[in-house]
Order: sequence, then structure tokens, then C-alpha cells
Amino acid sequence: MIKKLTVLFLLIAYVGMNQACFAITNFNDLDVQKTQIPLTSKLHKDFSGYEYVITNNMKQPLNILNAQIQNGQDGNLAYQKSEAEGAIGTTWAIAGPVGLFTLGAGWVVGLIATPIVWIVQNNKNKKIRTEGMAYTNLVPLGLLNANESTSVKTLVPVGSQPQLKLTIMDSKKNIYTINK
Repeated sequence: MIKKLTVLFLLIAYVGMNQACFAITNFNDLDVQKTQIPLTSKLHKDFSGYEYVITNNMKQPLNILNAQIQNGQDGNLAYQKSEAEGAIGTTWAIAGPVGLFTLGAGWVVGLIATPIVWIVQNNKNKKIRTEGMAYTNLVPLGLLNANESTSVKTLVPVGSQPQLKLTIMDSKKNIYTINK
């Protein structure tokens, strides 16, 4: 039993020495910049936009093994949450009862207003979808050559901050975890 535990301990120590993993918050050879991006569509009511630019300042390539943006959402999910809805229903919620008291005049106004309201609602949704699609929330994994940059855009709920967690490996096979 003691031999098995000793062998297991030595094996774990050997693997640990060959694949050192460092959790750091400041890694000078990798520049990570976070910038807030103003949103112009209805997305700004529910979300804030951010862009991360990751630059390799080393003379050797770095390998991005894993990347996560905590609190981040992609534009498609944000679009589904912020999608303009209910305008046609609201129009008929008003025109229906008004039509009873105006001998049908409210219904005529409702019929005329429905296509206009639908067009306006459709244009708002198109703007939300177009703006949201730029926010992928996915950091490209793989090799980041010397002096090369990559970027990712993400959306977070208003009042929140995104948190980028990167796991990278340098040319000496050292593994680093960076939180920004």
C-alpha cells in the first residue's frame, strides 16, 4: 500500500513539474484591453457592450487553450430578450374597446394603424438584430503569433461588468491563467 501511494505521489509530482500552471492577473507579455462600446438600438436598455482586444507582446507565439467571458452573452440571445414586441397587441387593446363606443370608428383606425405599427416594430427588431450579431461572446482559441491581436465583443446586463478568464500556454509549455 505504501509503495502504491509513493508511486502515485511521485507521478503527480512529475506531471506537476512538467505542466506548471500559474494563476496570474498581470502577465506583461499578453496585453488585454477592455473597452465599453455604446449601443444605439433598444439593446442599450438591457445590455452594455464591451470589446476585449488580446495582444501577444512576446517574440514567440502563445496558444490560447481556453477562454470564458463570465456575465457575457452573445447578440442572438440578447436580441431575443430585447426584441420589440407587443405593439400590435397594444394597438388592438386600445382600438377594440374604443370601437365599441365610437360605432366602429376605432376599429377602422386600428385597421389603418396595424400595418404602420407592424413596419415600425419590424424596423426596430431589424436594428436590434443587426447590432446584436456583432457580439459573439466567443474568444478565438488557438495560436496567437508574436505581435498579433485578436478581439471579441460581448454584451452584459446593465450594471454588470464582464470578466475574461484566459488559459494560455507559452512556447516552454508553461500554462497561465489570466483574469481581466
